[in-house]
Parts: sequence; C-alpha cells; structure tokens
Amino acid sequence: MSTIVPPRLPARRLTRPALFVLALAFPGCGEVESMPNPDPSKLDAVEFARVRLGHGLFFDPGLSGVGDVSCASCHEPAEFGADGLARSEGTGGAIVRRNAPSVFNAALKTRQFWDGRAQSLEEQASGPLFAVDEMGQTEQGLLEHVGQAWAQQLALAFPGEPGPTVEQVTVALASYQQMLPRRSRFDRFVDGDRSAISREARRGYRIFRRNCTDCHDGAGVGGTEYRKLGEDVPWPRERREDLGLFEVTGDPDDTMVFMVPSLRNVAETGPWFHDGSVESLEEAIELMARHQLDRSFTSAQVGALVSFLETLTAEDVQPWAYEDWDPGPTFEDDIPGEG
Repeated sequence: MSTIVPPRLPARRLTRPALFVLALAFPGCGEVESMPNPDPSKLDAVEFARVRLGHGLFFDPGLSGVGDVSCASCHEPAEFGADGLARSEGTGGAIVRRNAPSVFNAALKTRQFWDGRAQSLEEQASGPLFAVDEMGQTEQGLLEHVGQAWAQQLALAFPGEPGPTVEQVTVALASYQQMLPRRSRFDRFVDGDRSAISREARRGYRIFRRNCTDCHDGAGVGGTEYRKLGEDVPWPRERREDLGLFEVTGDPDDTMVFMVPSLRNVAETGPWFHDGSVESLEEAIELMARHQLDRSFTSAQVGALVSFLETLTAEDVQPWAYEDWDPGPTFEDDIPGEG
C-alpha cells in the first residue's frame, strides 16, 4: 500500500471526532468532555448490520494471510482494547514496531496510529490488514475469504451493493469500533456527581488541569493533536530510535512528533508510550513532567495523578466487545431477512 502523508497540522488542535459528546468547559483549561455509552440498539437496521458484521470480522483470524491472527489478537477486551505487551505479536510471530493503542479509544481520536498517518477509522482498519508484520493479508485473499465466510452478513450490511470490497470491510470494522468507547467514573464526575471520584483523585485532577490539559483534553482526554516528545527537555537519546511523524513526512520539524494518546483506560493498558518502554504509570508521569513540562512532581502529586488516571477506566466493558456477544432476537427482528 502507498504511504499517505498527512498535511502539516498545528500543534494545538485538530477537528473533533464525530462521536457523540457532551462538553463541559472548566475555566482556565482545555475542554473536558463526558460521553454517553454508545448503544447499538439506537441504530437503524443497516447501521446495526454493519456493527454486527464488523464485530464478526474483528474476531476472525481468516482476515490474516495465513489465518493465525485477528484484530482482537492485539486488541483484547480483557485488556481494555490493548494486549498488555510492549509491542504486539503479528502473523507468524513477527514483533511489530510500536505499542498497540487501545481500540476502545479509537473512535474518540481525530487521527489513527502513533504517527497519525490515517485520517479515519476506515483508513486505519486497512493498515494492519495488509502490513506484512501484522496480518499479512492481500487484497485478493481478503475478498475471497470475506465473500465466502460473511456473504449473508455482508448483504445485510450493504444491501443492493456489489461486494465484497475492501471499503465494505473497513467500513464495517469502523462501525464496530464506533461502539467501543465506554463511560468511566470520571464521566459521572464531569456530569456533576462529585462523589463519583475520591478526594485524592479530585486532587489529582486539579494537578492535571493545571499541567496537562493543553494536550490531554476532549472526550478522549487526548487523541486530537500532534506534539513533539521532549518538547521542553529532549527525550532520552536511548529512546529515540522511532522518529515518529518524520518517518511519514521526511520533514525534520516532525522528528519525535507523535499523536497525543487518549488517556481513557490508561491505567489498564500498559506498558506505555509508542515503544511500550515504560512499565509504570508513576514513571510515565515523571517522564512527561520532565520532558514536556520541564518540571518535577512530588511523590504525593504523582500518587494523586495516578488516582485521577484510574478514574478514566471504563466502569464496565461493553458486551459487544467480546467475541461471544449475541445481540439476540430484539435486533434480528429489525433487520430485513432475519428472524
């Protein structure tokens, strides 16, 4: 596949994601947004059929070239949409270059991948499918498998359209990912329930607002802009093997520039950073303070920040995140040709 070079973007802000959000602005900081839980039952029949097809494709190892890995291999529901590894294992045991971000947060981001090279969920979905060290599939192999294994579901999801096509596969996978974000205790706090988080977490949030919301804000608490890693103090030399956006654009100004990650579920999705080199939230906080802010936090401040970050963990995992999800007859009755 050809590499898509994203246009130069301002550091501050990209366009907001299309997912439903309820905004609540606090004085003196970036916007903090809560979100409702996406609900497949609110979709029309065709939209729901696409989510259901995307769910099936997400767990299907047949999407890989030799049938040994699926999307869920690197984005496990039990790991809050990540895999708990520093770097994921792709087809044939190949170790990929970067840490797998949580797929639970993908719909909240304005660009995908650590270098932001994909401008939509659909574009992102095609990347791992055809990457030789991830799923190692070919377009012909993908379409042959989907046409044989998913013909009925494909007809429901794309009625009257010829297929299968790569676009239909990526649209279905994107439709499914739109349903994966999940509310946390912090959402209840933002919506006015002060008791939803502890006093220590509220203290951590105050520290966070004063120091971190210039990058980590919005519904995803991040995921909307590029920033240079080592903005105030250069990133450690031994951790500069991956040059980030520079490897896409070739622009020296993009050296060590990465997409700011979403912090939802961050307490559950370590190890952290693009290379998975950090084993604790405490170390991650200390590195960010040093290199992005040119300051240090006390151990008490770090502890409070960890308490706050833990409130960003989803209170439950949506049932459709699991392979054995069964939507039941309520949904099937609404889909032409089912029931």
